[in-house]
Amino acid sequence: MTRVLVIDDLESARSLFTRFLGAAGYDVDAHAGVRSALESVRRGGIDIVLTDLKMPGMDGLQGLQEIHAIEPELPVIVVTAFATVDTAVEAMRLGAVDYIKKPFEPEEVKLLIERALKQRDLARENVQLKERIRREALAGVVARSGPMRAAVTLVQKIAPADVTVLITGETGTGKDRIARLIHSLSRRADHPFVSLNCCAIAETLLESELFGHVKGAFSGASSDHRGFLAEASGGTLFLDEIGDLALALQPKLLRVLQSGEYYPVGSHRLARCEARILCATNQDLGALVTRGGFRADLFYRINVVTVPLPPLRDRREDIPALAAEFLTHYSAKFGAGPLELADDVVEFLQSYPWPGNVRQLENVIERSVLVASGNFVRRADLPAELLGGGANLPAAQGNGWEAARDAFEKAYLSRLLEAAGGSIASASRMAGVHRATLYKWLTRHGLQKGGEA
Repeated sequence: MTRVLVIDDLESARSLFTRFLGAAGYDVDAHAGVRSALESVRRGGIDIVLTDLKMPGMDGLQGLQEIHAIEPELPVIVVTAFATVDTAVEAMRLGAVDYIKKPFEPEEVKLLIERALKQRDLARENVQLKERIRREALAGVVARSGPMRAAVTLVQKIAPADVTVLITGETGTGKDRIARLIHSLSRRADHPFVSLNCCAIAETLLESELFGHVKGAFSGASSDHRGFLAEASGGTLFLDEIGDLALALQPKLLRVLQSGEYYPVGSHRLARCEARILCATNQDLGALVTRGGFRADLFYRINVVTVPLPPLRDRREDIPALAAEFLTHYSAKFGAGPLELADDVVEFLQSYPWPGNVRQLENVIERSVLVASGNFVRRADLPAELLGGGANLPAAQGNGWEAARDAFEKAYLSRLLEAAGGSIASASRMAGVHRATLYKWLTRHGLQKGGEA
């Protein structure tokens, strides 16, 4: 039964409230003053408060503040025969959900109570929903290793603040997942999350896709087009591979970040950006600025907060959990039934250097689920290029990690191309990296292939 706390110094008013609210099915706890009523609030079990404003001793406005000091979310309706705009505004400013002027009709009071209780329930449901979304978002990120726990802790701190964030890390480390986590933990979680890969769209089309265009802006523009900035309005726009953004577009993005304004292609009318912008890169933007490939002012603008993601080789404690997550997902997707990883497979996965990071691990598990037989994924079910990745590596020129990594990468890429029959598209899928990224790796090691992509 809903319990209503009534505070009024007039016995006749208390009797009236007790009679008609009791008849309506409410449990009424009536008090002649605020001080005794506060004891009921401290004991708990009160659903809503009706309090008079003008009373001897502690008045209703003071009582309102004392009540919320004990129960901040407890809805309070003020009742007064001296209602003015000023007192009503002051009561609402102090946290009252509504007010009513004497004399009143009992039905009017019951209506206000019902409305206040519905608002309270909706607020509680909203808090519970946001907490569930937060838990689900965090559950989607494996962070058992120290470096990944540090990254997630930082994300939880900065997600509610509407600041620009730069997520850094090698290709395939899960920068997109961290961007979605930031969005899910932010006040914008109920609005769109829109992702744009800056190297996946031709430079000639990227400006239109990002800022939109108006009809007739260029040949083929037969109608107005909303860009990614408009589509993400109220939510989050994630710009992946920001280091590949053309220099000609960088000052336009800088204007968005500085003033929140931009011009759609072909338009002379300013548009407003209402989206939070998150960026990600696998490049050293500081070095890119030094070489003249990225604007320094834009770099400082997007680099308000940096979230660095460790490569998979530096978070090996996370590999079993990540692999199990992917195994469950793809077993269900392909109807393969419950599968487990054999012990030696887990051991191998943890020892492998994973140049393609989490994305490569996911692709390996996906492929293994398809070829596995029985209840286990065994070493024989892993891709051949993976199993051969550590054998017969060329000697590294130097003793450091970077030299060893370069030697491994070149050997790995050579075997990958051979296994893919020379197809860049197939090789990029097998490695779990974007085709443009694979081109960069091949070029760096002198293995760039022409022709079919």
